[in-house]
Amino acid sequence: MKTDPILVVGAGAIGAIVGAHLIEAGHTVHFADNNADHVAAVRKNGLKLSGDRERTVPATIMSPAEVSDTYPVVLLAVKAPHTMAALPTVEKALAADGCVVSLQNGLEEYKIAKAVGAKRTIGAYLTFGGFYVEPGHVKHGGAGSFKIGEIDGTITPRVETLARMLSALQPVGVTDNIFGYLWTKMALGSVYFGTAIVDASVLDVYDRADARAVLETICGETVTVADAMGVRVETSDGFDPKAFRPGATDQAAKDASWAAQRRYWGSHDNPVTGVWRDLAIHKRPTEVDFQIKPIIDLAHEKGIAVPHLERLRATVKAIEKGERPQSFDALLDVAAG
Repeated sequence: MKTDPILVVGAGAIGAIVGAHLIEAGHTVHFADNNADHVAAVRKNGLKLSGDRERTVPATIMSPAEVSDTYPVVLLAVKAPHTMAALPTVEKALAADGCVVSLQNGLEEYKIAKAVGAKRTIGAYLTFGGFYVEPGHVKHGGAGSFKIGEIDGTITPRVETLARMLSALQPVGVTDNIFGYLWTKMALGSVYFGTAIVDASVLDVYDRADARAVLETICGETVTVADAMGVRVETSDGFDPKAFRPGATDQAAKDASWAAQRRYWGSHDNPVTGVWRDLAIHKRPTEVDFQIKPIIDLAHEKGIAVPHLERLRATVKAIEKGERPQSFDALLDVAAG
């Protein structure tokens, strides 16, 4: 399939990191972003990428309103709360025979497929880190996994071509179980939301047994919902959410998962999650209503009790509103009720 030119909708951390590597590999990439300061800085000075190595990449960037061409590939990299606002840009920019690859957290593929069609929607699971530093500057925080897949599970020449293209950043695998990986990320996401309500680094939270116990329960509730949805949950960078199903007794499997998480975070120079940064630094709403609430809603549909996830969401919302501080007590209260 023809891949160039490529449109990246959302030039924040993930979109900029992927797009910059594609440019360096010789692809024609255009960015669209609604942050006027970011657009202006990139136009003036190029896109600065730091982390693994610092460099500035010349980049074509525009506001969503300025998008006028059509593209065979659109990479959607906005935060989940902004998916619906970004979809009109995606719809007008996507070629009739093109496809959208979601580089987002959550289960945004369902919304994308409803807008552009399931046959034009591809899911992606990625765990490498990064964050927006300032207008024109994004930092690549560290390596992780990267897999893509057709949402119906078929292995197509199209998805294999896209995997080779995206491997400009790092090796990209093709999976026939993209939703298994997306739900694994939802489970890990629930853990990360738990760490984010503490005023400490991820590894400092993991060091406390009482904190890990709460995180295990949150993860287990998420896996229970995935099981009820008929999803085959996968392992992510050595972390197996299935080890924390309610009633699971394999302590070795749990220990192995936590050891994998320590290796993962130990390899990153950013010690906190993007959720933590939203709460502690940016003082802005998180993606809790687009990552945790959908799990809660699906649990209710299936008649599954998820009290810890419900209290986690309530705690995040309280911190967002300034009603309580980030603290270990906030996390432990998720278990206490």
